[in-house]
Amino acid sequence: ADTVVFTHAQPLTSEISYSMLPGAAQELLEKPKDKEDNLRMLLDMNGQVCEVVTGLSVAYPVLTAPGYNIKHRTLVYFADNPEHIVQAYVDSGEGIDRAGGFAIQGLGGILVRKVEGDYHNVVGFPAASFFKLLDLLVDEDPDFLDI
Repeated sequence: ADTVVFTHAQPLTSEISYSMLPGAAQELLEKPKDKEDNLRMLLDMNGQVCEVVTGLSVAYPVLTAPGYNIKHRTLVYFADNPEHIVQAYVDSGEGIDRAGGFAIQGLGGILVRKVEGDYHNVVGFPAASFFKLLDLLVDEDPDFLDI
């Protein structure tokens, strides 16, 4: 499993023309290189909506495609924070080792207005969805958990 953060969340429906989408291109945010990069990321998301996606794959019984997989998408709505608040968060150093440069479960929560979707997906792992997937696999193959 891995979680990534995208700026400027795009609609999920295919009924929307690309010409109707906002002019800002979506950017994949990894861990910031330094505090300056962290500030750039957070200011870009400030007052905007970012998209947190966790991809999870379970390969059973052998590593062959298609396997089983889920994709979890959560939208994080950033408040329109004054720059000095964003700078104070960056100065705390909390977001420097996080994809997207923020930790919603810590001080980074003050930057966020609301979350649409699974909060635990933003923290790092959508456990409820993972266990639901395991349940489905056990229903398909009762010996799935036998070692």
